[in-house]
Order: sequence, then structure tokens, then C-alpha cells
Amino acid sequence: MRALVSALIILITSICLAGCATLGTFNPATGKKEFIAISTPSEVKMGEDVHSEIIQKNKLSNDIEASRRISFVGDNLTKVSDRKDYEYNFYLLEEDTINAFTSAGGNIYMFKGLYDKLETDDEIAAVLAHEVGHCAAKHVIKKIQTNLGYNVLSSLLLRYIKVGDKEKKNITYATNSIASLVMLGYSREDEYLADKLSVKYMYLAGYDPGAVIKTLEMLKENSKGAQGPVILRSHPYLDDRIARVKLEIDRIGNI
Repeated sequence: MRALVSALIILITSICLAGCATLGTFNPATGKKEFIAISTPSEVKMGEDVHSEIIQKNKLSNDIEASRRISFVGDNLTKVSDRKDYEYNFYLLEEDTINAFTSAGGNIYMFKGLYDKLETDDEIAAVLAHEVGHCAAKHVIKKIQTNLGYNVLSSLLLRYIKVGDKEKKNITYATNSIASLVMLGYSREDEYLADKLSVKYMYLAGYDPGAVIKTLEMLKENSKGAQGPVILRSHPYLDDRIARVKLEIDRIGNI
């Protein structure tokens, strides 16, 4: 039990240090100082490696016109992004899935199933601007950095603390549980911030920020199953996101 408590104290201390505002450099997307140990070239290399795996599991769309369209809209958004230390790439995946996601190094992916639901360039921009927001705020690389830290810490604890197999399982469970809760919290805030940045980037790039609301409402209509308790979800309720976006559109329109 003492070993378990020690593990939890070390883990919590690491979390606090990771979020210390006195370290790192200022990120205009988040408005905070951030300590990022992984360099941009290393992040880009990670993105290249991940891209190879993604296209092995997910077929790139052969719809050349649609692929060019999302790249054109995406490029317009990246010109006004708060982050310009790497080149953004936009890919259309063939699967009939209503989703889009961001990988390390500025690689942004949209599934054909989602693309087919979007009627205008403004709606395409709403999806892509959200993903560009994740890139600008360095959400992906911060998650990678956090996961690396937890993995190293867990390995060290299990290697050097002399406890039995049962206690080792307890330590592993505890560290993984806290890591999951931290990641859930980060993810909810990340989504809110990416929505906020999407409104900003669309406004600056000349697209209609109101399309963010329309796109979120479309996602709500196409969502499946119960949303479940918010504390156990990696994404906030869509209603909450829509409400916040409306406030942000009003705010930015009055600047």
C-alpha cells in the first residue's frame, strides 16, 4: 500500500510539473507558456511514420477533385493559423465514416463519409479549422509527450519498487487510471479550444463561422447511442460545444 501511495504521489507531482506555467515558451493558440520536450522536426518525423501506418489501414480516396478541394480550403486556414513551424497536409480517406482527425506533424485526415455530408466550402472549413486548431494548440504532441512520461514512470516504478505481483498490478492500474482521467480532462478542454480556434481561423480566412454550428448540429443528428456521463467521455456534449461556439461567434463578431 505504501508503494502504491508513493507511486500516486510521484505521478501527481509529475502532472503538476508538466502543467507548470513558468516553463516553456508562449503559445499564442492557447495563450499560455508550455513546456514541449519534443522538437518540431521530431514531431514531423513521428507524423510521417504514423501516416505510413494510417494509409496502410485506410485507403486514400481516389476522388481527386474532393481531395484537391479539402487541400485548397485547408491551405487557406493554415495561412491564418497560430502555428506555422511545419507544413500542413490534408488527406481524404475513402471509408464511409463520419469523422476527421489530426495526427502529429500537421497531418489532417477526413473520411469520405464526413465529406459527403458537407455541402459547402464553409462546412468543410468548419471541420478542417477545428483540426488546424488542434495542431496550433499542439494538442497531439502534448498527448504523446504525456503518454511517454507515464510509460517511463510506470516502468521505473515497477522496476525499482520491490513489491509483489498483486501490488504491481495495483500500481499499474492506479497509474493507468489517473492517466486516463487526465487525458479525458485534457481532451474535453482541447475540444472546446479547438472549436474556439476554428471560429477564429474561419473568420480570418473569410469563411462563415456559423458553419461550425451547422456542422456540429449535423454531427449530433448522426451520432449513435447514448452520450453517457460527461466525466467518462473524451468529448464534451455536442450541445455544450454548440452553445460555446455561439458565444464565441458573438464575441468575435463584436471585436
